[in-house]
Amino acid sequence: MNKRVHQYSLSLKLIVLLFLAFPGLTSRTLGENRDKPWGNGIFRKEIRTVLFFREGWEFSLPVLELGTDQRLILKFDELSEGVTSFVYTITHCDAEWYQSRIVPSEYMEGFAENPLTDFASSANTTVKFTNYQLKLPNDQVRLLVSGNYLLSVFDTENRNTPVLTRRFYVLEPASQISGEVKKSSFEGYKGRDQEIEFTVDYSKLNIQDPRTELKAVLMQNLRTDNCRMNLKPSTAKDNQLIYGFDHECIFPGGNEFRNFDTKNLRANGSGVAQIDFKDPSYQVILQTDQIRRTGDYLTESDLNGRYLIKNDYANDADLESDYITVSFSLALAEPLAGGNIYVFGGLSDWQCLPANKMTWNFELKRYEVTLTLKQGFYDYQYVYIQNGENRIDETVLEGSHVETENDYQVFIYHHGFSSRYDKLIGYRTFNSVKR
Repeated sequence: MNKRVHQYSLSLKLIVLLFLAFPGLTSRTLGENRDKPWGNGIFRKEIRTVLFFREGWEFSLPVLELGTDQRLILKFDELSEGVTSFVYTITHCDAEWYQSRIVPSEYMEGFAENPLTDFASSANTTVKFTNYQLKLPNDQVRLLVSGNYLLSVFDTENRNTPVLTRRFYVLEPASQISGEVKKSSFEGYKGRDQEIEFTVDYSKLNIQDPRTELKAVLMQNLRTDNCRMNLKPSTAKDNQLIYGFDHECIFPGGNEFRNFDTKNLRANGSGVAQIDFKDPSYQVILQTDQIRRTGDYLTESDLNGRYLIKNDYANDADLESDYITVSFSLALAEPLAGGNIYVFGGLSDWQCLPANKMTWNFELKRYEVTLTLKQGFYDYQYVYIQNGENRIDETVLEGSHVETENDYQVFIYHHGFSSRYDKLIGYRTFNSVKR
């Protein structure tokens, strides 16, 4: 019997027995706190490599079209030899990621809380872990309306705090979005910044006041820290809203992401200087990086900050890709005063946290940090945060060029005068190089 199927069956039996033994167990959501927007997060140190995408394309944003047979796939690992009983909940949110005012029965069919029953143990790895997977929708859950959603995973022994949360989107396409990415035309932004201009055609909708009923959100390379919310159109005409010609639609072009390859631990891949095995895991030392604040733009292929899990010698990358320690270093003549440097990208969950903050090595004159990562191919960059601020700045160390290849995601929401929630009626990705 297939290992993953066998464990699925065993888990389901255990969970049924649990609920029979404790009939008072009730589902919990994050609905008790409406004071702040909800976002992606990992809240248990053993939880690693969280991936969430549309089935068929693992680099995609988790966007699901309503009424189709599309599915989303969640994957994550727990660094443990045992199995944890996890459950998940789904919460509908508004365009700004606060909880909606509609109740679960209005936005989904099925139980408010469901078990996570698809899991399997690692195989042929030095570090033991359990891989969990979930597909949405499924036999237990069917989503009924469009909009923003938050998926929350809980340990059954603690339903008060999730172990991880993930945003996803359900789309009902009722508008058309066209546009392009171009060089910024504003003084002070020329030469390094990119400007996004797009048009929303809402002629299929009955809208009385498009400037108040429609909301536009703009995102660069899946990042939420610099996401532009509630953009204002510059022009409205003929059932169209035109966005652009505004500072809110301008982003630093940045630079192409750096990358390294650990798919094969028997030889140094790109960006790797040394590989050693020191019980209990492989230790990978990357080549020391240099700052790229100055200099000409150089074309380089990247994944726009994402990563790919893979072991060149494995049949099942999810279960046979090992966990390794990866050491980063960035050479500088002297430490940067007044702020901190972080390794940033999908490998840091697009966040700057203590785990990915670099420290200054006085002897070697460089910043350093070591991360535990799963085997694969990774993009990354170095970012700077000034003390007392929250703004993540990649240009201080990486530079910025208008030629840089970036993806931009546009979301359009509709909230009519009689509506009780924000519908997601449009979504499109624009690339700064590919037309």
